[in-house]
Amino acid sequence: MSVVPIERLRLNKQIQFERSLLRELTLQEVQQDVSQSFQKLFHSYTVFESAIQEEAIEQAMEAYLLGAEASQFILSGEQKEDVISRYEVELNTISADFADYLDYWHHATESHSWLIQRAGTICEKFFKRWWMAGLERGERRRRLKLH
Repeated sequence: MSVVPIERLRLNKQIQFERSLLRELTLQEVQQDVSQSFQKLFHSYTVFESAIQEEAIEQAMEAYLLGAEASQFILSGEQKEDVISRYEVELNTISADFADYLDYWHHATESHSWLIQRAGTICEKFFKRWWMAGLERGERRRRLKLH
């Protein structure tokens, strides 16, 4: 019999929880939200499809899993507002990084500058929406003990 480090067990449990959450999420659901949020910023569909969409989907999933991770604090009795403020820095970082990514592609494609100025606000709303979705689904899974 061998000793298994507790960090390894925690990591396996976290991976299993994240996989179960990602099974609930459909790619079409995320793609549709990405298109509605960001396609209007780029008049070139080729740039949007090849560069923006894939990165936005990846970051949305990251925000979703971050929200699911935060659900453990709600179940331990913290107020939702406190949990939101706890993760505010990470969400703002994800939003700012993606807004910078959009700004890079804006300069590369010379899109309309008035649209890209709204990108920061659009990014904040987009990632907050996916974070809240992850929070709600994670909380539900934890309450039902499906993790």
